[in-house]
Amino acid sequence: MPKKGTDTQRILALDAATSITGYAIYDDKVLVGYGTFHTTTTLTATERINQVKNWLKAALKEWEPDFVGIENIQL
Repeated sequence: MPKKGTDTQRILALDAATSITGYAIYDDKVLVGYGTFHTTTTLTATERINQVKNWLKAALKEWEPDFVGIENIQL
C-alpha cells in the first residue's frame, strides 16, 4: 500500500460480510489496493463479527482513510 499523500483523499470501500469481507482502497479515485479478509467460519456469528471489527480497526489505523463506504444490502 502506498503511503497516503498529504493532499490525497483516501477512500476505503467495503463489501462487508461475516465470513469474507472484500475491500478496495482509492487515492483520489485511483485504485491503489484491494483484497479480502476471511474470518474463521467455525466460529459463531458474534465471534466472526468481532474478528471483522478487530481487522477493520487495524486497517483504519494503518491506511488512514478519509472516507469509508459500505455496500448497502437491501433485503
